[in-house]
Amino acid sequence: MNSTLPPDYLERERALDNSRSWIVEAPAGSGKTGLLIQRYLKLLASPDVEQPEQVLAITFTRKATAEMKERILDALRDAQNNQPPESPFQNTTLELSAQVLRRSNELGWHLFSQPHRLNIRTIDSVCGEIARSLPLLSGSAATATPVEDALPFYLQA
Repeated sequence: MNSTLPPDYLERERALDNSRSWIVEAPAGSGKTGLLIQRYLKLLASPDVEQPEQVLAITFTRKATAEMKERILDALRDAQNNQPPESPFQNTTLELSAQVLRRSNELGWHLFSQPHRLNIRTIDSVCGEIARSLPLLSGSAATATPVEDALPFYLQA
């Protein structure tokens, strides 16, 4: 095996199998977001996906959502500009990005001019959408919104 590959290379390759679900546990800075981006790109490149909105990535924070969108757009730009990869991991990202660009061109997704089509959201926004779509079942009549500081509500309860 190539010595430039990380020790968990085979596990990372298995995690790109989009026919299965995975839980990725690793310390900060180990590349979890990069792996999630690769999975997202691989799904976008799938022939089963006709619109980019069909692929949903869920994160915990708005900051993570913004970072992930920006990193995906950066990867697509790098592939568009034929940026040479700096590592085997980046090579995989670039190859997947090139596949997404081809798919985007075939189907007219216009991801650079319409980045909002990248369906990357927080768990709160996804849960809120589900609750709003089923107001009677959720019992909220579609009025609930997430808050940054829930302490006043905890105290009230």
